Amino acid sequence: MSSVTLTAVVTGAGGTIGKCFALSLASMGYDLVIIDTHRGNLDALQTTLHREYPDTQVLALDVNITDPQEVMSAAQRVQARFQGIDLLVNNAGISPKLPTGKRIPFLNIEDDEWDLVMETNLKSVFLMCKYFFEGLKAKQGKIVNIASMMGATGSGVDTNKLFPYSVSAAHYSASKAGVINLTKSLAREFGALGMPVYAIAPGAVVGGMGKFDESFIQNLKEQIPSHQLGNPEEIVNALTFLLTSGMSLTGQTLHVNHGWFMGG
Repeated sequence: MSSVTLTAVVTGAGGTIGKCFALSLASMGYDLVIIDTHRGNLDALQTTLHREYPDTQVLALDVNITDPQEVMSAAQRVQARFQGIDLLVNNAGISPKLPTGKRIPFLNIEDDEWDLVMETNLKSVFLMCKYFFEGLKAKQGKIVNIASMMGATGSGVDTNKLFPYSVSAAHYSASKAGVINLTKSLAREFGALGMPVYAIAPGAVVGGMGKFDESFIQNLKEQIPSHQLGNPEEIVNALTFLLTSGMSLTGQTLHVNHGWFMGG
């Protein structure tokens, strides 16, 4: 009797959290489609997966997920190879900073950079969900969108006397608010098909998008009840939890931030 094969698609797989997602899913028996535009990171991850999980099928795709034609072509390749998708993790994202690593003030955000952030962080989720829908539908797959705490709070400020003290700028926060809202909309539309849609909203994560110096970290920890930053493994744990949740939590955003933000 043949075992059921599970297939997961992970965007932004070459980054710190994306790599953790891919390795964890491989350990759970998923075959993987790993997507990134950084070919070197993608190749390194593929090599690691082949070494640690030799039985896992891995399809590595260098795809610009803001381009409809590239996403459509990728979806066709994945469907031809795997005949269905059990899980789509929309993890890719960017959070531009000043050269010093600090937050870009709103009035200093260039028009083109605003568009790039919206395309990378939000339009890509729309395109991936749209063009991978048939593959997901074939297996009643799940969608997990990686949002951000800043999508709920708004962008940060430069003093820890005000909440939230953060280097995230307005364009990043607005794009992640869109991800949270899109998650709710998709959950309603796909609910009758038995396809849950969730979001995970990390706070400050070690090795994530922020390049924090020691003074910033100490000030940041003063705002966090646990006085700790998150780690990528905690984001993976949230994904693992959602994979067991079925339709009960569809449309929900799971905040993972050590109590920095306690949204109701």
